[in-house]
Amino acid sequence: MSTGSGPQSQRRDSKFGLAGPITKLVDDRGEKDYREDFPLSVDTPSSTAVPLRELAEKLDDARAHSFHEYFAYIPRGDLDRIMSYQQVLTILTESPALQFEQDLKLFARRICCGTPPCRKLLAALVATQSENLFRTALADNMSDDCLPLKYRDGSKSMSLSCRIPGHKHCNFEHQLGRGRLGSLIWWSRALTTPYLKQSPTHHFHYVLEHGDHLPFKVEGQVMQHVETNAVEVVRSDDVDPDVYMAHGGFGKVFKIQIHRSHWNFGDIDTPPNRDEKDENWFALKQLNDNDADKFEMELKSLLYCQHHKFNDETLLQEGQKHMAHVRASIEIRNPINRKTDYYFLFDWQNGNLSQFWQNEGDLREKKEFLLWMSQQIFGLAAAVQCVHNDRIAHQSPGQQLNKDTVYGRHGDLSPSNILYSKGEKGMPELKLTDFGLAQLHSRVSRTFGNSKFTHRTETYGGPDFELPKGEISRATDIFSFGCVILEFITWYLLGYKAVEEFSDAREEDEPNRPGFTSDKYYSIVQDQGSPKLQKAVLKEQVLAHIIKLEQHEKCSWYLLDMLKLVRIKMLDTNPRNRISSQQLTKTLDSFRKTCEVDQSYYTKSWKTGKYSVPFTFGCPGLIAKSRSKGYVAPRDLKAFRVHSSPVELKYIRPIKRVCTVQTTSTS
Repeated sequence: MSTGSGPQSQRRDSKFGLAGPITKLVDDRGEKDYREDFPLSVDTPSSTAVPLRELAEKLDDARAHSFHEYFAYIPRGDLDRIMSYQQVLTILTESPALQFEQDLKLFARRICCGTPPCRKLLAALVATQSENLFRTALADNMSDDCLPLKYRDGSKSMSLSCRIPGHKHCNFEHQLGRGRLGSLIWWSRALTTPYLKQSPTHHFHYVLEHGDHLPFKVEGQVMQHVETNAVEVVRSDDVDPDVYMAHGGFGKVFKIQIHRSHWNFGDIDTPPNRDEKDENWFALKQLNDNDADKFEMELKSLLYCQHHKFNDETLLQEGQKHMAHVRASIEIRNPINRKTDYYFLFDWQNGNLSQFWQNEGDLREKKEFLLWMSQQIFGLAAAVQCVHNDRIAHQSPGQQLNKDTVYGRHGDLSPSNILYSKGEKGMPELKLTDFGLAQLHSRVSRTFGNSKFTHRTETYGGPDFELPKGEISRATDIFSFGCVILEFITWYLLGYKAVEEFSDAREEDEPNRPGFTSDKYYSIVQDQGSPKLQKAVLKEQVLAHIIKLEQHEKCSWYLLDMLKLVRIKMLDTNPRNRISSQQLTKTLDSFRKTCEVDQSYYTKSWKTGKYSVPFTFGCPGLIAKSRSKGYVAPRDLKAFRVHSSPVELKYIRPIKRVCTVQTTSTS
């Protein structure tokens, strides 16, 4: 490992950036880590040794396709079996040119386990029919630490260069000749494919060069169907631009498998034998932009949420549990065009929240489903609060931050950016991700009869940026999260078809954008008090839909409280009136805890009479059993407007953990 030099060392210092103490820059392709994790044994007898004349073919047969299909590599585990101590000893025994040491067994040990070893160098020479040059290479101080080899920058004579600065191999180059130079460089890369690692306390960032082989098997790219909006994994051969479009506005996402002998993420259950079939899948996000500063900003955000120690232990545990964690990051430099490609590696999830709604409808019948739902929504809220805290902590020197700045927001809270995976007790676990701050998560409307010319608007975006002097802020995330929760409740009570019908009901033409239709939750209208000004209002279809949900026979007290929270504190078109992420987390925590201690809160319909309810807006986080005659939900839009002012829940007087809740409302 090294601390790196060049652009990395010049970036501003940050605890969670590339130059920070949490990040380890790996410029040796993980070689040191691999030697420590999988030391080569020279004492175990091996029966896999083959005659020297067959070894080159055996190495060639072991090649596997890498992330870039035109590259191939030798898996580290396969190389360990092929180039065992016994095989190295066989090479020395059969090649007279290599018998320049008296004790061949000791020589074989030094080749395999020396400091540094030379086993990969010998394998590359054998693969290129150049093993007779091994002695010359050693005389030029060559070893595995020199690999991979490359052409010397700016050299017109195509001379050789290695990883060690200032290291020259004149005699070796002269004897090798140009004819075998390119082949040897290729093999040196194929034998040094990166080994990825993760630790609980550090993030590993791998610095590679153009031409390095990545040990990734690509299942396909995450694409979006232009007609159905479905997000699918599509193989490269099946990508039709008339049918699919890239999913993710700031990057491409690939579903990949990493060869088992090229990673060690300690918290993942993996086959004890590296030869066994591996069912672990990962998501590789490649940034569209080659901008180092943008990569640094995203890395800081990810690492802050992953490693920052919040004062609130519950927030720390829940927020970090419900965020997609980055396993490693990679940069691949291209000295020819002087551009750098950036990648993030994540665990692969089963799908996004929309796909969960489509595929897991049977889970709604589980008796404790709403308990699970309360826990998951609280966890997502904690994750949002982590993101908001993150950007506050990472303001640049001299940068002015206030509640209306763009910093401190997720930017694309939608069902497409909430993923689900296998969790405990057979129930999924929801995770907030940042896979693409895209304009692709909105309802598609066909125009001009051709899907390639489809216009889109952001379904879940708040009205904040559309109004004069409006700015995108953290409150925008709250509005988006409210939309997601409302659709979550819609799915639970009415099914996935109702989610789509709700979108259809909201769809209308954009008055200021001919040819565009929108299924946003709000409309921009003229302010009657100031005709020259505009204001945002919730669409009446949204209000009517909330009333419909509140009147549903299966609407429990928990769902009723959630709907009131969404309507009053999250979908307010004035961002200053929305609940903060901190207050939201506390309120949802009170809902969750009430579900955990009182089953009737989420199982009984609010229409049945008495109920247990948490204290919400007035005193978040206070948990106690309370009794009330019940809440009368508005049955139509006229009644809704009467009840649309904020509901104030006040803690009056505790009596043996039973207290009274007073509800006030002004018309």
